[in-house]
Amino acid sequence: MFDRVWKMLEEIDASERKNSFDAIIELLAASEDEEMLQLKDDLLTFEDDILDDSEDPIKAIIGW
Repeated sequence: MFDRVWKMLEEIDASERKNSFDAIIELLAASEDEEMLQLKDDLLTFEDDILDDSEDPIKAIIGW
């Protein structure tokens, strides 16, 4: 699930990614499901990486 959310956020334009990320965190925080709360914590742990809109150096090297 974590990977799916991260991939979905990567596909969103960088200017809208933070708003989408915040909305997802808010929804997950309202859940009583332990797995959803853990997902929220995991996403928050990697927030900087998820919201980083700089070009992936590996993709730049291989020309993707």
